[in-house]
Amino acid sequence: MEPKVRQVKSGNNEGKWEVDFGIDETGTRRRPTFHNEDVASAAVDTWKRELKAYGEFWALLPSLERKTVAVIYQAIKARGLTITKVWEDYQRLSKDDKQMPITNMHYEGAVAEWKRRKLAAGKSERYVEEATALLLKFGEGRARQNIHEFQPSELDAWIDGNKAWGLSSKKTNMSLFSSLWEVAKAKGWASYNIVDRLEPITRPGPIVEIYSNETTLNLMAAALENKLTQQVVAPLVLGLWGCMRPEESEHEKFGWQFVDLKHARVTVEPSVAKTGDQRVIRLQPVAVEWLKLAKELKNPLPPVNARRLVDACCERIGLEDWIRDGLRKCCATHLRVIYRNDYDVVKDCGNSVRILLKHYAALNTPEAVSLEHWKITPAKVRAHLKSDAWKKLTTAVAERQARLASESATPAG
Repeated sequence: MEPKVRQVKSGNNEGKWEVDFGIDETGTRRRPTFHNEDVASAAVDTWKRELKAYGEFWALLPSLERKTVAVIYQAIKARGLTITKVWEDYQRLSKDDKQMPITNMHYEGAVAEWKRRKLAAGKSERYVEEATALLLKFGEGRARQNIHEFQPSELDAWIDGNKAWGLSSKKTNMSLFSSLWEVAKAKGWASYNIVDRLEPITRPGPIVEIYSNETTLNLMAAALENKLTQQVVAPLVLGLWGCMRPEESEHEKFGWQFVDLKHARVTVEPSVAKTGDQRVIRLQPVAVEWLKLAKELKNPLPPVNARRLVDACCERIGLEDWIRDGLRKCCATHLRVIYRNDYDVVKDCGNSVRILLKHYAALNTPEAVSLEHWKITPAKVRAHLKSDAWKKLTTAVAERQARLASESATPAG
């Protein structure tokens, strides 16, 4: 159908000229407007010329090629991409493939360099160790193979094969492998990042969760129970009642000199803060009480072997699902009832009100529950250690762990 030109006589476009190009492939009728009839007519002439040029090109294509183009175009659109984006990616990847000859480096060595760089950049030891373990797990049995020899399909199959991972975990771990291959590219050990050739994963909305007050009570009880785990009281407190991130409280440049118990303040310097912005955290009375105890226990700051000691506490109480930044999230959630002003809360947290509302306010935590969090004092925890509830919990956990150990040691069949 040939486009129709008409003058618009009603609505906001009155006095303009409209061209009806008909319905496009998306089912939408295209009716652009123009300031005068000449411009509208010129648009129609342009359309006719393009129709002739592209129509002749399309008509001259073999039938099989026309069908192939249509199928590929539909597939590209179904993935939310454009032909331009696909072409740009092809050019970029082709360029990567034609780079200078690469230098051989085995996978294990590339992971070691990734680890060195992350620690040098100030990432927490706990995070780096956990990430390194995951990276090495992928390379099990092939640790001495050159990293450039690993194929995208192999990583894709390995990630897809971890059925325990949800979409969020898969996306996070793909980012981890991407950072490893970026290091390999920078060192000349690989010509391209294999993650770029995997199907992108759309991360689902975050699951907002924090630890219950009962879990907090049990975690601190496990920390106080023996002299070894007592050395990790300070970082636990700085998270649960001080809103500090693990990578901040465990940072090599952080120490007791930044904790002012007299004025109930903790200073987080730019070199320590995740966001690079200095902030001063106002400590609530229970936090001051806990930190005084931590000093009496001669807790080192930054902590030593924090990961191993926290894991021991979690194992003692049977806590298997460690929430990322869970301690800090508890603090941020329960601070809202203390300050009753989200802008005051973010001054301690070091993040935005938007993030606070998205991740913490959405929990709609009852005020009574939040107030109880600020009553978990050292005295309350010591009393809990002597209670039947603690004995019942630890006995049940020990029995379960013994049963699982026995089952794993029994040969199948």
